[in-house]
Amino acid sequence: MDPAIRAVLALIMRWTHVISVITLLGGFFYARLVLAPTLIALPGTERRAFGDQAAARFRPILVTVVFTILGSGLYNYLTKTAFPPGYHMWMGIKLLLVLHVLAATLLYALVPGDEAKRNRRATGIILSGVAIVLISGGLRYLSATPVVKLP
Repeated sequence: MDPAIRAVLALIMRWTHVISVITLLGGFFYARLVLAPTLIALPGTERRAFGDQAAARFRPILVTVVFTILGSGLYNYLTKTAFPPGYHMWMGIKLLLVLHVLAATLLYALVPGDEAKRNRRATGIILSGVAIVLISGGLRYLSATPVVKLP
């Protein structure tokens, strides 16, 4: 493949990955920290109906970003040329947290639940998502640090 095309594709995949993660986490930050407290003011039946409707409207966005995160993340990992010491350990921890986020996202989007369950799932997604972003920053630092070979 032409190096220029490879560079453009790598850049597009990285942007797709980052924008998709921002969309996923931003949506859950909004759902948990803005929407959930606002719903408390509604009566019980209206609260449940509104919560179900909000989750239904969020569902296509969630499905889209989950697929773009998985696809672009897999591409980014498979096209990586060097893995410094400690990289795979942290990548394994990150992937376990990603599995948690994916499972909780699917449960949030597909399984109707009461308000308390949705709030717990959103909180778990936010906490795991923040941990994933922090680990990703560390992995990016590890990848950018030149490997020094001792004589």
